[in-house]
Amino acid sequence: MERRKEMDSAEVGTSAMIIFIALILVSSIMSAILIGLGENVFKRSKADAEQNSSSLNGIVVVVVLEIFSLGANDELHIVFELPYVENTVIEEDLSWVVMCFPPTGEVRVQFDEGDFSLATELDGDGLTAGALTEFEPGVDYRMIIQLNECDVDAVQDASLVLMVDRGRTQERQLEIGSSPYEGQDLL
Repeated sequence: MERRKEMDSAEVGTSAMIIFIALILVSSIMSAILIGLGENVFKRSKADAEQNSSSLNGIVVVVVLEIFSLGANDELHIVFELPYVENTVIEEDLSWVVMCFPPTGEVRVQFDEGDFSLATELDGDGLTAGALTEFEPGVDYRMIIQLNECDVDAVQDASLVLMVDRGRTQERQLEIGSSPYEGQDLL
């Protein structure tokens, strides 16, 4: 008589292999779900960034700011551009204010304000109204700011405020000094 002994080792190995394959399938499904979720989050954040950046309309980058002429009505020469990352900005959305602070003892601040309707491209004169209707990013423009109230000869401290509609406001202190001259750099 021969005695047979049954061995369960093959069944245990097969069961372990089936469990291992099931774990690999579940982990691959979970990783695909997590990667898809991460992709959707990044796509939505990119869309949000694109929607918000157009409403800011950038900052005016001042390249040159100098005294153009002194006299009865002083004039400032400004060369500016918009950053490359921005959209075009229509001319009505840009404006400026020059505030001249009185010498010590006086109370009244003098200011002039205006828009960028006189701006031209660099080859223009900076005084031609209506030449441009919008400003392209990365293109240099020039304009002559005409001051009627603010007397550059009489003040030492002044500031230029540039405003972009529904966007940003920036203020630049003008370094006038005690004896201003034509062509003086104010940055």
